[in-house]
Amino acid sequence: MTNPLMWKERIKADFHLGIVMLFSTITILVVVPFSIRRFLVDEPVAGTLGLLIMACIASGAAHAWRTGRTNGASNFIAAMYCVFCVGIVREVQPSGVLWVFPVLVANFLLVSRVRALLLSSVVIAGVLIGDDDLATAVDQLTFLATALMVSLFSFVFASRTEIQRARLQAAALRDPLTGAGNRRGLDAELDIAMAASTRSGEPLGFLVFDIDLFKRVNDSLGHEAGDQVLRAIAALVQARTRAQDRFYRLGGEEFGLLLPSTGPDALREVAEKLRQAVEREVQCGGIPVTISLGAAPFRPSETAAEWLSRADAAMYEAKRSGRNRTVMAATAPLRARADTGQR
Repeated sequence: MTNPLMWKERIKADFHLGIVMLFSTITILVVVPFSIRRFLVDEPVAGTLGLLIMACIASGAAHAWRTGRTNGASNFIAAMYCVFCVGIVREVQPSGVLWVFPVLVANFLLVSRVRALLLSSVVIAGVLIGDDDLATAVDQLTFLATALMVSLFSFVFASRTEIQRARLQAAALRDPLTGAGNRRGLDAELDIAMAASTRSGEPLGFLVFDIDLFKRVNDSLGHEAGDQVLRAIAALVQARTRAQDRFYRLGGEEFGLLLPSTGPDALREVAEKLRQAVEREVQCGGIPVTISLGAAPFRPSETAAEWLSRADAAMYEAKRSGRNRTVMAATAPLRARADTGQR
């Protein structure tokens, strides 16, 4: 049996999956009694339509849960809502028209705004054509105005929700001090980059570097001076890397750089250019700041943890060898971190 806590965590982690499961659950809870009621009042077509649509939506939700592919499932569910709505309006009058408004809201929360506008237009047109109770022009205009108002409110709400969610997600994956990605951001992109490299055969490199003797900066000049050094190095790295490169602050004074389409020779060259630029351009209290770097080309046979461990070991080899240098992982022993004292 699946642990209920795992269900909750998965839904919390995947916003779109949560929306799909929420609407599917609400649909099942509402449509089942509706369909039973239709059979009891001798409206078998409406009852059967409700059960069929409910089965389709439940299957779409199950597919999304099993595979994690929510886009196709949400498009399918939204389309089924529209079919159900138009069909019920034709079969159950005059109350069938009331189903239109929750369907319009669901469209904008389930699918992209362009698709939602298209589906909502189909629903509104279907109701105007198929509902005999909207016989007069006044009735039709009243319904049209109400439906458009609900659609507009739903569009605005969905747009603002998406913008806010994107901002929160970006903030959760970014270090507020330097603007670099954080460790969570690295974890989110690492598997994707590794899979792409394995599939295409394109090389992939990772640099990890640490500011030398950073503790002395904080102890002698204060944490504000240390923060300025961190920001200066982050700005320097971001100015000297490509748009496709990904820069992360891994914690404290340690940073990582994920470099697509970068083989061993190019990886060493990038590392050396960064090392020289930091030594030349970043100072604190009139003293040049230096960094020690470990470089590791990706091997398709290794895991993310093994790859990062090789880069980490190379960086600590650079520390032990005198600092302010680059060590390639291929020439560094794979070992656990050792205490280097003044880093």
